[in-house]
Amino acid sequence: MSLYLTLKDEIVKQILNGTYKSGDVLPTEQALCQTYELSRVTVRKALEEMKKEGLVTSVQGQGTVVSFRKGAFTSSLEIIALVAAVHNPFFASFMEHFERVAEENGSLVLFKQDFQGQAFASHELYYRFIKKNIRNVVLWPQTEHIDFELLNRLRSIGMNLVLFDQLFETNVADSVGLDNRHAVTELYGQLRSGFEGEIIYIGYEGLNLPSELQRDQAFQEASGGKGRRFRIPWGGDVERETTALLLRLREEGVLPANLLCCNGPVGLAAARCLESFGWQDIALTVIDFLPEMAKYPMIVYQQPMREMAEKTYQRLIAQNNQGELWLPGRYPVQGEVLHVKGNGPQ
Repeated sequence: MSLYLTLKDEIVKQILNGTYKSGDVLPTEQALCQTYELSRVTVRKALEEMKKEGLVTSVQGQGTVVSFRKGAFTSSLEIIALVAAVHNPFFASFMEHFERVAEENGSLVLFKQDFQGQAFASHELYYRFIKKNIRNVVLWPQTEHIDFELLNRLRSIGMNLVLFDQLFETNVADSVGLDNRHAVTELYGQLRSGFEGEIIYIGYEGLNLPSELQRDQAFQEASGGKGRRFRIPWGGDVERETTALLLRLREEGVLPANLLCCNGPVGLAAARCLESFGWQDIALTVIDFLPEMAKYPMIVYQQPMREMAEKTYQRLIAQNNQGELWLPGRYPVQGEVLHVKGNGPQ
């Protein structure tokens, strides 16, 4: 690699790790020459390349200043990186649809597994992407602990980002995910029109991802603020915690009541509990549909994985096409209600 590109990469790496922030003044040409033992010609060429890419600008009386770019970045969609956790029950379905959409458009998907949310704070990972000229990345967060400052720095050096599944409000990426308000409203309406009795919501305690917060808020709105909400601990044994909660609610006289469960694992655990104790006087609705749920009677709201995969790819195309004119947005996608009678969705 040319010496000027080596220097440019080193400065980019320092922007990524937060050494240099927007508005910071880089060391003088002379200082860079001395630090990296390079000629002034090489240093100037590196800085000129960075100016062309909008990473730095010359300010009279100050010197070379880090200048975070606005908008998106026009690049090649030949390779798209997907950072996600494989333990998500819907990973295989989304991956299948997203790879198919990508292939139809001539793109190759590079998958990087996220271990316990660490990838969302790893500037080293994204530096490797930049080195390989991978400028389009889909992030599927399973944690609320996201370094949005890092994502902002990534955006500034020319990386297009889409957050999948979680509709975060952020100015650094587009967000694509399920329309949680529509999901809760539709299921609540199914229970209200088809069954008598109270409707209660079962969610997670200690989970502050947008999907959980939006579903909880939508239930409050649908119930006029009167619906009772109960929670199981996030990160625990879903089957055991859900069963323990339902047994407690039965003892306290809350049940029988109709259930609206926040996601597939909770809904599946509730279905098994209801069958095990023969509680046929409880109607069950669930956001998400897992294959194992097909043997239990319930009403589910199925996530439209194909449509969400298409929307995710479309947002990457839009960012590449719009460049500096791009503005971030949230893109909720509506699914559909399915009635499962114990032998599959109808």
